[in-house]
Amino acid sequence: MIKMMLGGIIVGSYKKNIYKYLAVVVFIVSVSAGFLWGTGFTSPPDPKPEAVFRSPSSYFKPKVTADTLLIRDKEYLCGDLEKISEEKAPDELLGMEIKDLKEKFPAEEGWSVHFTQTGFLTLTAKVDEFCPIHNKYRHLGLYNEMVAVYEGPLGYNGKILRVENIPLESLDPDFRIKLEQAMEFNKQVRAVAEELRNVLEYDNDDSLNAALENLDEHS
Repeated sequence: MIKMMLGGIIVGSYKKNIYKYLAVVVFIVSVSAGFLWGTGFTSPPDPKPEAVFRSPSSYFKPKVTADTLLIRDKEYLCGDLEKISEEKAPDELLGMEIKDLKEKFPAEEGWSVHFTQTGFLTLTAKVDEFCPIHNKYRHLGLYNEMVAVYEGPLGYNGKILRVENIPLESLDPDFRIKLEQAMEFNKQVRAVAEELRNVLEYDNDDSLNAALENLDEHS
């Protein structure tokens, strides 16, 4: 009987110790979680959108200031660009927004305006001529079913220099196809375009005349 009472007392004491131990563990875990949360080891909150920190009006509507760098470019028919000048924006442009600049430099007159938030203003004027390199180029094409010589590289059929007395029907079928493709050069895949450049485009008059003489002999 005494043994049974002693055994009950021991078991009860053991259970109390377990409960105390579990309480201590829960306390430690709670404190650790709070520490981790406070020191930033958990996922930080999502950053606020940039619009919260920056004025929408200044972000989307930059104005020309005394610190704005003005770059003037010339864009040739061939797409090449030539930088004309790079300087601080003149007084006449100060305070202008992009809409004001586009009114002063209209697209209808060949201007394109690019204004970045970083303070760079680019005014590009399109000109009706080829760059100093491509203005020497010539290419063969067609005009009224006759072989014609065009100014500039392939892809630009705006100016005919002369029409040769070589009918399209007198040429080899494969060469006829190439001349027809030349008139729609910008629609050709890259491999075809490269082949056409090798056959129909010339960077000097000597190579052009030699090609025409060869065509004339075989027509």
